[in-house]
Amino acid sequence: MEETSCPLCRRRTKTSVWLEAEEGKASFVYRRCSDCGFVFLSPRPDEEEIQEYYAHEYYGEGSHKFQSWLEAFRLFFAWNRMRRTRKFFSRPGKALDIGCGQGTFLQLLQREGWECHGTELTEESATRASQRGIPVSVGEVQEDQFPPHSLDLVSFWQVLEHLRDPMKILKGLRPLMKKGGIVAISTPNFESLQAKVASGRWFHLDPPRHLCLFSPKTLERMMKSLGFHTLEVHHFSMEQNPFGWLQSFLNLMGLPENSLFGILKASSNSAKRHLCSWQKTKTLLLAGGLLPHCLFLSALMALFQRGGTIEAYFQLKEI
Repeated sequence: MEETSCPLCRRRTKTSVWLEAEEGKASFVYRRCSDCGFVFLSPRPDEEEIQEYYAHEYYGEGSHKFQSWLEAFRLFFAWNRMRRTRKFFSRPGKALDIGCGQGTFLQLLQREGWECHGTELTEESATRASQRGIPVSVGEVQEDQFPPHSLDLVSFWQVLEHLRDPMKILKGLRPLMKKGGIVAISTPNFESLQAKVASGRWFHLDPPRHLCLFSPKTLERMMKSLGFHTLEVHHFSMEQNPFGWLQSFLNLMGLPENSLFGILKASSNSAKRHLCSWQKTKTLLLAGGLLPHCLFLSALMALFQRGGTIEAYFQLKEI
């Protein structure tokens, strides 16, 4: 484990405990910077220790992370993200998706004539997208990996919170982007009602994989410091927010942690293998009853700008 200073201020500032959470038998502390309000994990696993939390079951098995019947929903959500992103461009360009997963988003962009590239954390996780014809590199993007000022779009779909130093990554990508290029980001919102209600049982907390937590204010502050201006910030995500409420409520009810998420994953080692039949049945019945309420809460919180996750688009002002 290693101590860390505020990744946004980039100096040792006074911090306070924002939340203490548990993952298995381990305890983790999220701290809030008194200067900028940024929330980050400290102490946190070092680069070698964190690999244990990205074991095989985290990615699911085979070509999909989730059960095959969910793939139609995942395709629909990815198509919607592609549609929302594409509206900022008059013609196809060059896209880089950081943490591209199965590569569905990039595949959809490719069909629209885009040149697409992705990155992943490990060789194993990169295989899924590369098998679909997406060029995928492993690890951080190198400064000579793309020509200067060649990228029209860089996306981070539920990825920025996993990065050890998001400022460093974004700063390194900036010279590779064209003037007017777009950065698309979706990430959990620690200022949401969902986070406040669920606290340490919040589904989107996910310690220690989530090393940084953002709010609209801290995200916009970080991007402004890097020369980007805000185009749009959305607080409703059908893909993320209703399930965030749903799994958080189930966690608060005392069911095994993230039991529904485990049932839905395509992994023989996932939570569904460790639940008895009654626990699975109870989880599914409660989920069915809670779902309409979770949809309503997600829509209501979007109106109040307190969504459990946010989706934001930023434009590079100058090179």
